[in-house]
Amino acid sequence: MSKMILSVAGIALAVSTFAALPALANGGDFFNELSESWGANTDTGVPYFGWVRDARGKPIARAIVTATVTNGADGQSVTIISDNLGHYKIPGLGKDVNPKNVVIDCAKAGYRAVGQDRRVLRTLPKAPVEVSCKLAPIATTS
Repeated sequence: MSKMILSVAGIALAVSTFAALPALANGGDFFNELSESWGANTDTGVPYFGWVRDARGKPIARAIVTATVTNGADGQSVTIISDNLGHYKIPGLGKDVNPKNVVIDCAKAGYRAVGQDRRVLRTLPKAPVEVSCKLAPIATTS
């Protein structure tokens, strides 16, 4: 009888744990993670994050993502590599950098850029900017 009670309790625990997991649709919990650190952005500026995907939404791993300040005196830029899920995160480029002056470029050998979505949460100062890139395979000629 005690084994039966333990297994029922184990199943109940597993179900409650699964039900408590956050939804991960389109990086929802990543955005929440960034929101917790907005107050820390006073010195580093606005962070950027997003995904590199193909036209069907498939992640493109190890893509090169570059953030460049267009009005910067020294052409300030940061380059990183997306992870296996095509996700990237770039810390702020400086507290005096206006996010409107930052251009995000994504590239990968064998692909070309075909689109980009940029979302800014305008209601909160220093909120992260989401920039997701769409790449398409370059057609090979025979």
